[in-house]
Amino acid sequence: MIRDETELEAVRRARDSVLANISHEFRTPLAAQLASIELLLGGLEQLPREQLRELITSLERSTLRLTQLIDNLLESVRIESGQLAIRQQSVALAEVVDDARALVGSLLAQRRQTLAVSLPEELPAVSGDKTRLTQVFVNLLANANKFAPEDSVVRIGADADAGEVRAWVEDEGAGPAALDDAQLFARFRRGGSEPEPAGLGLGLWLVKSIIDRHGGRVAFERTADGRTRFSLTLPAEEAA
Repeated sequence: MIRDETELEAVRRARDSVLANISHEFRTPLAAQLASIELLLGGLEQLPREQLRELITSLERSTLRLTQLIDNLLESVRIESGQLAIRQQSVALAEVVDDARALVGSLLAQRRQTLAVSLPEELPAVSGDKTRLTQVFVNLLANANKFAPEDSVVRIGADADAGEVRAWVEDEGAGPAALDDAQLFARFRRGGSEPEPAGLGLGLWLVKSIIDRHGGRVAFERTADGRTRFSLTLPAEEAA
């Protein structure tokens, strides 16, 4: 009975912590949205076009952050309940990267970060779920956006070998502390040196969960020139 009560109390503490984190994370973009809306309402007729554009762009960025938080939370629930279904279709990684860039482009622009994409023209397709693979790249790009310095370059690359396609996202940030993969990709693990309030700690866990369900694998490494790289490997369509 003591053990059961202890475990129940641990679950309650974890629940309360998650709810507190969710409330905090939602409050930040919502506050930014409210501020932009109030400025728009107060100066809709007087503000110059460039300032109106900046306010609308700020609204877009805050909405993107909220959308990403909600998507990650919903996907987390689906995975935990066993309801995550992976569609099997032919997926070109170039299209996945384009979709992810469209979703997080304004966040990169906010910190004046440049996205450099280098994908081989003959890169094989993979068999999987395009929507969820897009979420993988969105999470990795959002991670790079958060940790990499302003005015830096975030790179996406890929190659193919032995029936597998390997893609990576790398940035100029310091990266996470030296941890094994089990800790790094653990659920609710939050970065301790983030330049802004820490997130829910779901991003990398979702990346690994989705790639695992595609029969692939993920890894973290530092490149020879000191860049932070997260790579994912998937079976090529011919080998899937």
